[in-house]
Amino acid sequence: MGAQYATTTDLSTYWRPIETSEEARANDLLSLASSRLRLYASNAGFSLDEKIAADDDYKDAVKWVVMEATKRAMSTPIDTPPVDSYSQAAGPYSENYKFTNPSGDLWFKKAELKTLGITGNQQVTSITPVTRRNIYGE
Repeated sequence: MGAQYATTTDLSTYWRPIETSEEARANDLLSLASSRLRLYASNAGFSLDEKIAADDDYKDAVKWVVMEATKRAMSTPIDTPPVDSYSQAAGPYSENYKFTNPSGDLWFKKAELKTLGITGNQQVTSITPVTRRNIYGE
């Protein structure tokens, strides 16, 4: 496993204080997000670690993306079922939640990957239409 691009201290400063009971999960998610980004960059044809070593702004962008993905994964409480909406009521009081990441998945937004230059290798150069006559000789 390679370098972890953000720490729980970074995440606490960026997002909110990480409770002692959450530290292990946050650390694991930060590590997994770092590894996943490294793999995505490798699949896109470059070394994330080399780009980080060469550019401090890029290093900060990578840290931000790792923290954002971890924040999304941690935003859904682990003691609730993975649903889009959650509601509870007691007497005249009620509360409703709609989780943005109900299953607590670790994922990156396309814009975040694009910021880091990690984009797909798909290309469309040209499409030549073939008529029925060309196929069947009609």
